Amino acid sequence: MQRLLGYVRNGRGRLILCGDTRQHGAVQASDALWAIEKYSGLKAAVLNEIRRQDPARAKTITERQQIEEYRRAVREASEGNLGKSFDRLDKQAAIIVCSPFDQQDKLAESYVNLTNAGHSVVVVSQTWSEIHKVNDRVRAALKSRHQLGDEEHTVTALESVDLTDAQKRDSRFHTDKILLVFNQDTAGFRKGDIGRLREITAKGLVVESEKKIRVVRFENLSRLVVCQSREMALASGDRLQLKANGKTARDQRLVNGELVTVDRVLADGQIRLRDGRILGTDYRRLVRGFAITSYASQGMTVDYVLFSDSADQAATNQQQWYVTISRGRRGIRIFTSDKEQLRENIRRSGDRELALDMAVALRQGMDATVSITKTRGIGQSPSA
Repeated sequence: MQRLLGYVRNGRGRLILCGDTRQHGAVQASDALWAIEKYSGLKAAVLNEIRRQDPARAKTITERQQIEEYRRAVREASEGNLGKSFDRLDKQAAIIVCSPFDQQDKLAESYVNLTNAGHSVVVVSQTWSEIHKVNDRVRAALKSRHQLGDEEHTVTALESVDLTDAQKRDSRFHTDKILLVFNQDTAGFRKGDIGRLREITAKGLVVESEKKIRVVRFENLSRLVVCQSREMALASGDRLQLKANGKTARDQRLVNGELVTVDRVLADGQIRLRDGRILGTDYRRLVRGFAITSYASQGMTVDYVLFSDSADQAATNQQQWYVTISRGRRGIRIFTSDKEQLRENIRRSGDRELALDMAVALRQGMDATVSITKTRGIGQSPSA
């Protein structure tokens, strides 16, 4: 960000930063927008009107009242009133208490009913473990109702393992199932090449592909993604989430995070989507897309959000709650095995401490020490 600001200033240009620091921050350490908002003294232009939850969409008076209450809950969450937001949704019967054994089944039933009624739906959860469970249950529910094709084909997908550059250089995060996929040209590898880790040296990762062995220096680790292979059965109607930018053979864009629907798997292993695009056999960065993370849901708009609470306290916080509940136009349904614990978990802040915060605290501590020293008389004991 500092380099970008310098570039714009030298070119006498104008830089517009757009975002919402109340939502999720960057996965890796940065938070530049939050630092600017907190310490620069600049006054931001703010959007105050919520347009996603629009009562005018309602077809009945009751539905209008439900959307109005839903919008109030979203606004309260955006303002940091987490308890009020939770209680308002609870009064709407939006929070459904389940046992740990039937939570995914109840959610899957709700998903099928809503989609059959013509509504767009996305399922959100906090952890990949819960997401995999929900994806399997939703898919099974659709298949039992013959809403997926009978003919299945198995493909090998590459699922990203979200590691920071520091974790990539740590052998504890690498297993036999790990593959390294290059998203940029580097060290003699081309974008899209796949390799395996041979060893970690003082300078970088020794990566081996089918035709070469090269050292990827630590400063270039952002140019590769750590993935693990996963066998995936696909049929017509399956929903997928794309996990990498790319292009089809016809030069059509594939966008990271995009949700797509399978039309069919071709005989040569290519995947035809319902929008006409075809995923080549070299594009396998994908996961099932019935359930996604709240990070992935940012920017999405659907009729209904279904939230499957994983009961993982460490993965639940204010930002996750605000992002998750605000994606819907008409409503949200929250499935949890412990309502009171969830209410407590969402009060936890997901904000990370900035280096500037630490510097300010250190400076204030030093100033306080100097002030105390000056007020002491000569010969006074420290306890005075």
